[in-house]
Amino acid sequence: MTININENIDTNELNDLLETNRWRIPDTAKLEKALELSWCWLTARNEKSQLVGFVQVLSDGIRHAYILRLIVHPEYQKQGIGTKLMNTLMGILKENNILPTLVATPGNDRFYEKFGFKPEYKNMKAMCIR
Repeated sequence: MTININENIDTNELNDLLETNRWRIPDTAKLEKALELSWCWLTARNEKSQLVGFVQVLSDGIRHAYILRLIVHPEYQKQGIGTKLMNTLMGILKENNILPTLVATPGNDRFYEKFGFKPEYKNMKAMCIR
């Protein structure tokens, strides 16, 4: 398993991975633009160089970052790939003194708590428009 930082990635290949979680982006040009706007992304590839994991970060490059699209192909889950992606990413963010934020789907809290994330209840509230 190899972890790559900001590697040149084919949007169709990424979309195929996203589809495994029903996150496919119908317009690949938009997905390509989203990658261009990223501060960084990491990929995980198996021994055949197939894309099996991905995580993307948006950031101001100064202090704040938003982690999104952490995904591991269902056939490769529970093998530590998501953990390896997050450990690598957290190291990069720490080196750059950038504080990450994310929105965890229900049931994934414990996974993110391993990396120091905590639910914020006292002074902040996550707010969304759906």
